[in-house]
Amino acid sequence: MTIADDHLGHAEEVAAELRAAGMTVDRVLGTIGLITGSVNPSERPSVEAVPGVAGVEEETTFQVAPPDAEIQ
Repeated sequence: MTIADDHLGHAEEVAAELRAAGMTVDRVLGTIGLITGSVNPSERPSVEAVPGVAGVEEETTFQVAPPDAEIQ
């Protein structure tokens, strides 16, 4: 979750609102404007509506082929 520029100094307050909206907050990285955590997909609209939320991104996963695979 990205914190809006106008809320960067209020990361803990934004995190509290996210918790109230149903998000499990793992880390508040106020200096860089990020809050990490998880939320049930059905509650995503509530999280996106929290004042101070600039954007919500889904987790991205990557898989690397094993060392003996033909294509690396």
